Amino acid sequence: MDWEASKGEWLGKLLSVKEKIVELHMREMLAFGEPISRYYRKYQKQQQMGIQGMLTEAFQQLFSTKKEYEQYLQALSAESYIWGERWAQKDIPKEVLLEVLFNLRQNAFNEVSRCCEASRVKEALLSRLFQILNVRYHHTLRGYLASKDQMISHLHQQKIGVIGQMAAGMAHEIRNPLAAVHGFLQLMNQSVVSESEMINRQHFAKYIQICQHEVQTLEQLVTSFLILARKNEQLEKKSEAVDLRPLLEHVHNLAKHYVIEKDVFLTFQYEEAATYVWAIPSHVEQICLNLIKNALDAVAVNGKVSVSTRFLPKDSYVSVMVEDNGCGISEQRLKHLFEPFYTTKEKGTGIGLSVCKKLIEEMDGKIVFESKEGIGTKVEIRLAAAYLETRHA
Repeated sequence: MDWEASKGEWLGKLLSVKEKIVELHMREMLAFGEPISRYYRKYQKQQQMGIQGMLTEAFQQLFSTKKEYEQYLQALSAESYIWGERWAQKDIPKEVLLEVLFNLRQNAFNEVSRCCEASRVKEALLSRLFQILNVRYHHTLRGYLASKDQMISHLHQQKIGVIGQMAAGMAHEIRNPLAAVHGFLQLMNQSVVSESEMINRQHFAKYIQICQHEVQTLEQLVTSFLILARKNEQLEKKSEAVDLRPLLEHVHNLAKHYVIEKDVFLTFQYEEAATYVWAIPSHVEQICLNLIKNALDAVAVNGKVSVSTRFLPKDSYVSVMVEDNGCGISEQRLKHLFEPFYTTKEKGTGIGLSVCKKLIEEMDGKIVFESKEGIGTKVEIRLAAAYLETRHA
């Protein structure tokens, strides 16, 4: 086949269907449902531009000489491998990648096939296009899987190093309440076995109350540790579209008694319209309550803590900001905030923020800290916006 002669006749026709291929692909991906639609909303512009560029290059190469075509396939293999690595580094799930590659390949092949219907060049063009799309599919997947293997290997090495630190921290945190329980049990035992002393019921009741409190501390510690240790695939809870305001109002009610104890000001400010996010309600409440308690601990008497929400349609997420005018955190300490058992508090366990980060990641959200010593701290939680009819009412 004379590829150069066919180029003048067919390249323009193929480029004319490029926009339709991109439009079909984007529409189907956005309508696919979670988590694919969420990733496409997030990277919509990048995807559109990338696919348009890829199709333009592929259509032009359909008409290259045999030598040029072979060189292009080699370059495409390397380029696709790198793209696969980038997808892996963005932590995009494998099922999303597979569906994206498959859908794009199918739409491109179908539209080009229709464009070339009943043409003598159809078989030759489709043969090359099929090869190009398969090379991109195969090597993108190879790059993705290779990068994931490297990441898993690196994480495994990190985990081995962290296990010792976590075990030591866990042992330390368990020993404190156990020592208290053990001490008060000894006191009660001495009172029981001593013939010279009468059993003081009031003392016993106080000892039991202290022991119960320490056991509750142990239970909370174990629960938090299990949250840190569990894997995403073992989760039973799934994100759902929830209105953020009622959740935060419940958190506000729970936090009121902390405010009274500390003698500080706590304010909540919400978006006027209902703000829906993809989230797990119990996770949101636990995260916000933990962050508010941290903020209240950081401020002095008459200090201020504010909680506000903001909908950012351009970025497709909702922001929850917890801000205080407390003591602040140094840059050096900020680097270690999410490490298990690292704490800036005298009586802290160092697990709270690690758990918050874990729960936020389970909802595909983000947490961002900004702090200055002597000025205060801002903590922002970002959750994917859920687009419901009520949002536009």
